[in-house]
Amino acid sequence: MPAAGLVNILRRMRDTGEGPARGPLAPASGGEITQEPLIPKDAFESTEAEGTLGAEEELWLADPETAKLAGGAQSILDAESDNEFSGELIDCEIEANTAAHKSPAAVVGDLRTRRKVLLGHAERLGRMLGTSGTHPLGDWREQRIIEKPHYQRLKGKLGWLIRRNNTFSVHVHYAVRGREKAVYLFDRLREYVPHLLALSVNSPFWQGENTDMHSARILVFSRSIHRAGLPEPLGRWENYAKYIDFARRSGAIHSLSEVWWDVRPHPGLGTMEVRAFDAQTDVRRTEALVTLTAALCDALSAEFDSGDLRPIRPSREIEENKWSAQRYGLHGTFSDHETHEARPTLAFIEELLDYLAGASGRDLSAIAALAEEPTESERQLEVFRETGSLAEVARDISRRTGELTAN
Repeated sequence: MPAAGLVNILRRMRDTGEGPARGPLAPASGGEITQEPLIPKDAFESTEAEGTLGAEEELWLADPETAKLAGGAQSILDAESDNEFSGELIDCEIEANTAAHKSPAAVVGDLRTRRKVLLGHAERLGRMLGTSGTHPLGDWREQRIIEKPHYQRLKGKLGWLIRRNNTFSVHVHYAVRGREKAVYLFDRLREYVPHLLALSVNSPFWQGENTDMHSARILVFSRSIHRAGLPEPLGRWENYAKYIDFARRSGAIHSLSEVWWDVRPHPGLGTMEVRAFDAQTDVRRTEALVTLTAALCDALSAEFDSGDLRPIRPSREIEENKWSAQRYGLHGTFSDHETHEARPTLAFIEELLDYLAGASGRDLSAIAALAEEPTESERQLEVFRETGSLAEVARDISRRTGELTAN
């Protein structure tokens, strides 16, 4: 068929409403196709208090007898406020959302309160509640994607890839004022994704197998789904705006939430969102990671304000360190971006903490302690060595989720 004939057919389908749905396109008066922008006009310009913090924590539900993932999130959502809990892809997963706070302790106080609410619902439903980067033996083929248009749309688009994404994370928000500052924080934070991941690894098992990774979550999610993982640097706000416009107009995305980078701007909230962490079973570790995020963003914000801008590292170099964090946790090596020499990961963590101690007024003692104790992934592996049972690993995660929330 000549190209002109195909164009005429497509125009007739558009004008009469025949054919596939228009997706994000909407007809304006006169029959012209227009789109509402995804980025608010005042993005990063109306932030009230820079450095305000918030967090989102993803948790799982499981059957006490089998320790396998089991549904119940929709029942919880029907009983609770949309402001505090939300559905997250599958019916065995529930997300707790905090309010905005000035301190990491207040953020995690919110998370503790929400965990207690969820523990009550889990008991009502006859479920175990737990949180870790992956569930040790949950089978993605047995899970039901919730009846939420956003996730049903992703199911249609991504199919097998999205259905197998049974992963759990904790996301930390830091409020930023100024678009160019937001871009600078975005570009600089990328360099520290490996550090953040190494401290938070909590997913050595996937589908009942030992993956030989300390973070199988990264393998399953950010290395298999496009628009996930480590992003390229942006350089300027216009580059971000142009990319979002491209992705929206092409129909690739319907909302900003379909960009799943390890670090991403959140124009609607005026925050930088750090998404590199595996979910932490011990809520005290979560508080340390929120503090680390806040201190790091404080330091990068001060860099921008002073004009002492640092180099922006290429993704290909950062990826090498991220791989080491994924594979070995705190016990691998990172490559120095200046000398290109490999040194122990813990040495880089210590250097980062030394830098933050001079650049941020926050108490970093809890973060330093994280580097001196086993990670959550090591805890899972130890329980498996002792019991030989992944069901017991899952039960240990659930027990600790409850006990450490109460303490």
